Amino acid sequence: MHGSFFGGKGRPVVFAVSVLSMLTAGLVAAGLLAGSDSKGMAQDSTYERYDSGFVIAQPGSYDSADVAVIREIDAEQKKITFMNIETGKYYTLGYDGTTMIADKYGNGMSMAQMKHGDIVDVTFLRSKKKLAGMKLSDSAWVMENVQKYSFDLLSKSAEVGSGVYSLRNNLVVASEGKDAQLEDIIRGDVVSVSGVGNSVYSVVVEEGHGYLRLSDNEYLKDGWIEVGQEVIQQISEDMLLVVPEGSYQVRLTAAGIDEVKQVTVYRNQEYTLDVSGIEPEAPKIGKLVFAISPSSADVLIDGEQVDTSGPVEVEYGVHQLMVREDGYETVTQYIRVGEEIASISITLDKAEGDASAGSDTVNVTDSSVSGNSSISATDLSSFKIYIQSPADVEVYWDGVYKGLAPVSFRKEAGMHTVSLRRTGYVTKSYTVQIDEEEKDVTYSFSDLEKQNIVTVSGNSSTVSGNGSSDKKPNTTSGNTPSKND
Repeated sequence: MHGSFFGGKGRPVVFAVSVLSMLTAGLVAAGLLAGSDSKGMAQDSTYERYDSGFVIAQPGSYDSADVAVIREIDAEQKKITFMNIETGKYYTLGYDGTTMIADKYGNGMSMAQMKHGDIVDVTFLRSKKKLAGMKLSDSAWVMENVQKYSFDLLSKSAEVGSGVYSLRNNLVVASEGKDAQLEDIIRGDVVSVSGVGNSVYSVVVEEGHGYLRLSDNEYLKDGWIEVGQEVIQQISEDMLLVVPEGSYQVRLTAAGIDEVKQVTVYRNQEYTLDVSGIEPEAPKIGKLVFAISPSSADVLIDGEQVDTSGPVEVEYGVHQLMVREDGYETVTQYIRVGEEIASISITLDKAEGDASAGSDTVNVTDSSVSGNSSISATDLSSFKIYIQSPADVEVYWDGVYKGLAPVSFRKEAGMHTVSLRRTGYVTKSYTVQIDEEEKDVTYSFSDLEKQNIVTVSGNSSTVSGNGSSDKKPNTTSGNTPSKND
């Protein structure tokens, strides 16, 4: 029996060694060789195979790699949601102290330095949904603190600085670490734009906007408001100004009034400045000395023509200046009078199409002059802009109250900001580009969202906190809602 089983003399030793080797290898592979009985071995071996099927991962180990955009970082749950830049699909991975994080040059970074919208090279264990490593992608580009841009959702294109790019599907848009929409971005916001090649994959609002209104402005009507160097506008009843977030000196001027207030405007919040205590004093008078070329040009201050052959007396404060002459480009600008005497020098350019036209730059020598803008040659006074929806919201056009929607008002060509407000709802603003075509323009916007109420100290009243939303306007064209002609 012994001989027949082992097959002959000498073979038993060889066979026994082979069997021992196989058993040893199996036990080592299962991690169970030392100090375990047969029952414990079976249980542990089964558990390991059921858990992962892999040997326990070491720091940096991974079985999958990807290029993705960070959509959300949940520091509490230690999870990150990514968007695959090729498929646009989302997935979430957990991370811990072993997760390796680096900049595009391989230098170590902390998780706190990674941001919503970053394009990263990702390595991970797919079965465990465990993030092994994350590195700012060296194939991606980032343009930070961009102020010159436009986004068009209909054509899926973007103008950023001097470049033109395509907008990818499932574009990641973020504001204050939360999801946002391109429609939330308006003229004056500062953004960072990230992409790969000629495609934009993420837009992050670095500096957004809030709202400023005046209370009890009886003596300021038809005066002027200046918010730092950002906004200058004539004061109207029930006005609502869109203002870049930040702290500003607000200067209020009117007949006999020159008042300075300090305000802080927060993103997506409304600040009400109490001006009830401001009363006019005897107005101060300054003199303006003009040097206009050509000398035959008409000069108007606040719509009234003045004689510039000698000094022109004007009350202290902000005034609208217009210089016009046949065959030349009309110039309008705002001037601040705050001294007893000041000089203003303006040279008009030849009208477009004139071969002898000079520089496009208007020469302004006095520091009290600001805010140049050209006048449209097309008369649009007989055409209107219609704001159809949402119904019953307050409509503000460049801060001026126009009424409750649906509402219409005179068409004005150029870039404008329309704001929609309703008590109990989040105020929304859009940048719109109005053409010079001789026809009416109609806009429709999405419903406003319910607001969370936040109270801030200081001169401000209760303000609204903006929340994120997955809703989109009915029709949009980048940060400019599309119009129905």
